[in-house]
Amino acid sequence: MKRGPSQERESQVKRPKEMDGAAAPAISADKEHVMLVKVLQLTQQPAQKLSVSNVGEFLDNEASRIAQQRGLEEAVMFLAQGWRRSEEGGVVPSTWDGIAPLQEAVQTASLALLLGASSDQKVTLILGLLNNRVPIRLMNELLLAAAEDDAVPAVLVSRLAVQLKGRTLNDLRNQQFSQLIHVLRAKRPDKKDSKYVNALVSSPLKEELWKPPFEAKFVWRDKKKNVIAQQNEGLFLQESSLLGWALSPSALDSALVPPSKAHLTEAGSKEWDHLTRATRGRVEGLQKGLQTKLASSQDQAAEFVDILLRAGDEPRVAVLEWLGALITTAEPRGKQGQPAPEGFNFWPQYGNHVIDCLQQQEPGAFERSMNNLLLLQAIHARLQGFPTSGMALNTFTLLLHLCKPIKAEAASSVSVFFPVREDAQQLLGNYHKEARFGEKEQIEAATESAKSDPGYTAPPSDKTLFKSQIFWLATKGVGYLLMPVAKESFHSWQNLASAFYDKDREISDGATREFLIAEAALKEPRFLERLGHLVDLSFRFLQHAAAGGKQALPPPAPGPTWHVLPSSVLENVLELCDIYRDRDRKKTGGIPTGLFTYVDPDPVLTTLCIVMASEDHVRDPSLRGRAVKLLHRLCFGFRSWRDKLNHPPLDKHLIPCLVNVFIAVEKAIMSYYDLSYRYKYELRVPVMDLFDLTLQTEGHRQVLDQFIRGEGNDKFLKLLTQLINDSNSQIEEAIRTVKEFHDKQSQSASSSGPSAQRHDEQVLDDDRTGDGDEAEDIYRRSRMNYKEHAKKYFGLAARTWKQMWLLCKLCAPVIVEGRGTLEQLLHSSFDAQLHYLVGPEMKSIKASPQEYDELGFNPKELIKQIVESYLFLAKANKAEVVRVVGKDERYYSSKTFSKACSFVRKYGLLQGSDLEDFESFCKELADTVSAHRAAFDEADIPTNYLCELMADIMSDPVMFPQSRKVADRTIALRVIMSSDRDPFANTPVKVEELIPMTELKEEIHRFAKEKGIALEGGNMFD
Repeated sequence: MKRGPSQERESQVKRPKEMDGAAAPAISADKEHVMLVKVLQLTQQPAQKLSVSNVGEFLDNEASRIAQQRGLEEAVMFLAQGWRRSEEGGVVPSTWDGIAPLQEAVQTASLALLLGASSDQKVTLILGLLNNRVPIRLMNELLLAAAEDDAVPAVLVSRLAVQLKGRTLNDLRNQQFSQLIHVLRAKRPDKKDSKYVNALVSSPLKEELWKPPFEAKFVWRDKKKNVIAQQNEGLFLQESSLLGWALSPSALDSALVPPSKAHLTEAGSKEWDHLTRATRGRVEGLQKGLQTKLASSQDQAAEFVDILLRAGDEPRVAVLEWLGALITTAEPRGKQGQPAPEGFNFWPQYGNHVIDCLQQQEPGAFERSMNNLLLLQAIHARLQGFPTSGMALNTFTLLLHLCKPIKAEAASSVSVFFPVREDAQQLLGNYHKEARFGEKEQIEAATESAKSDPGYTAPPSDKTLFKSQIFWLATKGVGYLLMPVAKESFHSWQNLASAFYDKDREISDGATREFLIAEAALKEPRFLERLGHLVDLSFRFLQHAAAGGKQALPPPAPGPTWHVLPSSVLENVLELCDIYRDRDRKKTGGIPTGLFTYVDPDPVLTTLCIVMASEDHVRDPSLRGRAVKLLHRLCFGFRSWRDKLNHPPLDKHLIPCLVNVFIAVEKAIMSYYDLSYRYKYELRVPVMDLFDLTLQTEGHRQVLDQFIRGEGNDKFLKLLTQLINDSNSQIEEAIRTVKEFHDKQSQSASSSGPSAQRHDEQVLDDDRTGDGDEAEDIYRRSRMNYKEHAKKYFGLAARTWKQMWLLCKLCAPVIVEGRGTLEQLLHSSFDAQLHYLVGPEMKSIKASPQEYDELGFNPKELIKQIVESYLFLAKANKAEVVRVVGKDERYYSSKTFSKACSFVRKYGLLQGSDLEDFESFCKELADTVSAHRAAFDEADIPTNYLCELMADIMSDPVMFPQSRKVADRTIALRVIMSSDRDPFANTPVKVEELIPMTELKEEIHRFAKEKGIALEGGNMFD
């Protein structure tokens, strides 16, 4: 057989030990014969002396003889062993120039045998050689030669692939997988495609192994026999396709395994039993061992997919379509509903639904077993056809691997318009139905402008589109593949293990095992690194889409790139970061750990600020509140992130962002049953904490001062109005609850069990605050126990009062100038609270100091804050403050303020000049009010001069346009800041729509001048 060009190139390849430029020493003919006999391990001396020149002919004859006597595989193995021994040290000199010609002769003889065989013989030969030690170069040449027979690639790949069916984490079939990888890698150096890979994604293997045709076996119909739902192909792809076999090994899916084989699973191993009392060292050892197994399995799947992606357009599109189909079938698991045991999600209410189910006696013994609930979840997966938790997590890990080559700075090159393509549904399934940030008209306009974007117009097989395709698959995978597994682990299993630790050790052990196994997978170091890269990439992408390539802060008007963006992209990445934040961050010394080690804080903080600041970008107040909660947790958890708040661009823009988001969450409602507005209050606590943190620096205080004196004045006054409303509502709710508690105490003696103290407030799934299990436990007690409920609201009130005190200290001149807000602040808050704390109503909330401590209520601190706030405001404009307080006929009393002076002096709440100033303020206030009220009482004020809201004489009357009712401007402004509605007609109204009553104003001012009545802002005729 003649040697071709490939054999000639092979003959020129040197072994590593050969030295370029070094002349090989001459070898005698006898010695050359001896070396060849030694290399070939001939049992009989050949008829003629062997040499480099005639060894090829000898090998052809000898291989043919062996093939006839012992078979084709034995003949090729004889040749392969000769090749291998020529490369082994100690057999022949490494500088012998006969090595390359010998290998060329071996290759020629091997190919001659292969090409002379039938298609079936070729497949059998290759399979046999893969199980033996055949040199890689020789094996590749044989594979390439066999691929020239069109009947070989499909049969060979099929024979290798079916061996992988049933792979498990403890039986990865490493040898069989390596053989398949070896075959798929075989291709000519001058060609990109591989005939073996093409055979895998083409008929008939496409229908047999890659994506077999699926027929739904379960269909759900309504009363009219219309199909409303049917079984998906997710689990079918997992169990019946080659990529599914590659991705399925996991420790999370033990419920799928028959009981007879349960001991072969990771969860069924005795090593994972009784972990509730295991040492941390033992647990970490088990988790590291599991992570090693998972990494090995996931690396194999990644290597397999990488080969396919590099093999050309058709295999690449096939991989993307397979991944898209699997993620689409996982959509039911990504939804908040479907709680176990009727459904398949364990995380609703942070696992409390499952806890309650396991504790009830009504469902029966079967549903009171956690193992049975896991079995029910597996049954749901089979009926509804979604991938199991382990499969979902492994698939997402593969997506992270594919996202890794996308550089962070290339985030702006990802096409934001890809999901609105007409053919995107083939890849992203129902993603086109996701809610978007833009209105309908904006989305339509953005879709029209997208037609000039390459990401919209390029064909699906275009290689330049691959980066966008993978990014969007991974982004969708966050919500449908990763989050269900993460929420079950961190929300449910941990809480289950804790709840049943003393009640049912079997359930506790099972939940602990599931949590630790899932935690090992979710916190595997390389997984965290790649997940961090995706999070970083996502925030950079969001920032670019929000700013449209412009300066991000202050936020510019959103454009087409933002309008078409699914809101779930932001929602999922916020939830992901919240789940992965370090719950033990106090132990880290403020250093970013885990996921956040790999995340750049700048794009994260900037994007969060855009969301917080701009209602044009995000209309959902709850989503904006979640953004500020995440920013709060990250900045208070990591010192390096907190320092970023004092550097550009946040040093100039954070304060306006906080003001905007505080106002926005006024409309945030968790559920119809959240009657006490606790969700709204909880979203505002992080804002107030950030205010408290940032306003400690002079730079942020200057920004606040400039903002509230300029374009942000109306927003600031609205913020203050909402603070006033919050503080009043919170403390009233707390006091009301304490009173109810005292009433219940008399009944508790005749009642038993916790039902005697059950509270009637209901809260939905995500009503949660703080960190870790302790916070969740507090919330559950707060919903069930009067004292805990009161403690919660006293705590919220204390935080709100501290914020008002801080703003009065820093912004007193602006507050005094906002006359309507000043009146509400003094009348509704300061005067009213003094009335309740030291005035006539103080006896109604009288309690022991011990009870005050239990409830977290500190009346002394509250009185001190109120008194100091009076002084802050009086220093800005004492006359105006005195006048406004004097108007308060409901709560102001000279006796109350006199008692307040005595209380402050008795407990040392004020010292030195501050105490003197407050006593002087109270005296001047009493004198002024006495004179004002005397003049007011003497005057017979016409009815049309009185405000229809407050029944007080007006200084600047205005008319509401819808109801035609007349009120004082300051009162009208206060109402609009609170609700943006006409209080009489309950219709939307803006400040600029109020109608000035000029003639009536002149009449009132003339009357007040004549009668000596002081008006707000002074008299126009003075």
